[in-house]
Amino acid sequence: MKIELCCGSFSDAMTAYRNGADRVELCSCIYFGGLTPSLSSFTLLKEKTGIETAVMIRPREGGFCYTEEEFEVMLRDGDEFIKHGADALVFGFLTEDGYIDEDKTARFMAMIDSRCQSVFHKAFDVCKDGLIEGAEKLKRLGITRILTAGKEKTALDGIENLRQLMELDGIDILPCGSVRVHNLKEIADKTGAKWVHTSAFEPCFDISANNESISFTPTKPAQQGEYPSANGEIVKNVVDIARKI
Repeated sequence: MKIELCCGSFSDAMTAYRNGADRVELCSCIYFGGLTPSLSSFTLLKEKTGIETAVMIRPREGGFCYTEEEFEVMLRDGDEFIKHGADALVFGFLTEDGYIDEDKTARFMAMIDSRCQSVFHKAFDVCKDGLIEGAEKLKRLGITRILTAGKEKTALDGIENLRQLMELDGIDILPCGSVRVHNLKEIADKTGAKWVHTSAFEPCFDISANNESISFTPTKPAQQGEYPSANGEIVKNVVDIARKI
């Protein structure tokens, strides 16, 4: 069995490489489920290791229904990472009502244009499309593989669904979701998986910014799907007032 390790930084990816991981998924902002990493973290990783790398293309936290402006950024980011040697791009598009967004997925695939592999991430697990129906839809769109816990919280919870998905021809299934040392063999035995996606994070602390009155860490958890977005009216008001000063 081969291991893809979720990495939140260049340093994480180097740790993965030094300890024998077969492939890394390079992201930033792991606390938000993984966002697009910096191009420099990717190019430095390739220069130092050459390890197979799948790059997350996700411009913000929250859900997976993106504006056209956000989508344009994703297209630009994806193209740049491919030009610099990405082995795969990891992404996912859902409509506002929660189904796989075929239009944006098709347009993103057109940008990729077979230059690298394509991975539809765990947006698949929360989409309203049926298990096989959704996978077949992604297969028709040309997706290389699906990162999934079988539409369940963990790979073990979704093991029967994963087994069904792996019976499909023409698209790879990459099990994920609390995949750990103690359950690797069971997942392999019950699904036939040759690859799994896992992580190896532990808490680390940088106390340089500790201050009683100023906080650089959220003081309350975000609600499901919540993300910050600039309010145009507030921007306009502050600009209008500033111009009069």
